[in-house]
Amino acid sequence: MSGRGVLLIGRARTVLLVAVLAGAFVEVSTEHRRYGWLVDVFALAAVGVVGMAAVLGSEASRPRDRLAPEPRPGPAAPVFQHLPGPPPPPARPPKPRPLLQERPTDPSVPRFGNGAPAQGYPWLLPERTVQNGIAADEAAVGAFAVRAASVVGPGHRCSPPAGPRQDSYRIGRSRDSRYAIVAVADGLSSAAWSDAGATTASSQAVTLLRAQVEAGGLDGLDAVELYGRVAESVAGYAVRRGVDSSHVATVLITAVLAEPDADGVARAWVGWLGDSSAWLLDPRGGPWQCSSGDAKDRAAVVLSNDVAGRLPDTPQLARSHYLTLPPGGALALVTDGIGDAWADPAGHVNEYFANAWRLPVPATRFTADVGFDAPQCLDDRTAVVVWNGGRA
Repeated sequence: MSGRGVLLIGRARTVLLVAVLAGAFVEVSTEHRRYGWLVDVFALAAVGVVGMAAVLGSEASRPRDRLAPEPRPGPAAPVFQHLPGPPPPPARPPKPRPLLQERPTDPSVPRFGNGAPAQGYPWLLPERTVQNGIAADEAAVGAFAVRAASVVGPGHRCSPPAGPRQDSYRIGRSRDSRYAIVAVADGLSSAAWSDAGATTASSQAVTLLRAQVEAGGLDGLDAVELYGRVAESVAGYAVRRGVDSSHVATVLITAVLAEPDADGVARAWVGWLGDSSAWLLDPRGGPWQCSSGDAKDRAAVVLSNDVAGRLPDTPQLARSHYLTLPPGGALALVTDGIGDAWADPAGHVNEYFANAWRLPVPATRFTADVGFDAPQCLDDRTAVVVWNGGRA
């Protein structure tokens, strides 16, 4: 009920009480012939009942919070002391996240089949300072278009302790740009400093080949002599490092391409030691065809990751031959990280690269292709491709 309603009821009860009191006073003051005293008693009782009802009604109409009795002091509540109980069990440390977590692979990288799970793992850094995990180049030498890329393989970059990129390449030219020079080296995984051995071999090979072709042309090249001098450089690095020559072991493949003749045909010399390989692409179509490189003994490779010929130990096993490159044709020097995939017809990798590299592509596209994702392809990948554009 609102405050105004309560006020009106209170006033009505007051008026009623006054009326009853006035009536009782008149009744008492009036003389009665019979039972006068009894009438007076009833009149006074009526006044008392009406007065009591007015008081109780006014108390009931008060707001509820006003009727709440004030707290009376009583005995203090007992104070309970909480005795220390057994300590809570220690919180379990957060579960460590696995070091190798798959991430979405780069959509620009070609993927074959289900790919390799390690392709999506984070790239880790080796403990020592090494060459970059990726290297790439794009160049024109006379009539030749050159693309080169080297990418550390998933097997080296994601498994702790991470290893360095053990592949290396160098490209060069003669001073007059009549010759394009290429060297690709692949350090053995079993050798602790093979990345340094590969870098030394590829760099020294281009330096020596440039001096030789400038002095005597393409016909004066000798693989055994060349690889013997490269072996001396690789062995010298091992001596300076204070390690055995087996710790810098590497394989090497080299090529020199002479400017095209009047018909646009280019003549090339290829020398090799080990399982890196050279491949030819016919401009009329078809897959890449292997032309040079030592075939692997698959059982030996699985057991020891070893090859028969290597630097600096066996330079006398180097071999060479000459080939021709028609206008629009291409010569590719690759390490086994690519060569093995191209040699497997079931993977369709060769078919893809024959179509993708039919013509020169930008270095960025070329590098993404070299980083392809395919099952069981975990090794470093390096490719240097030279396209013959005809006579400049």
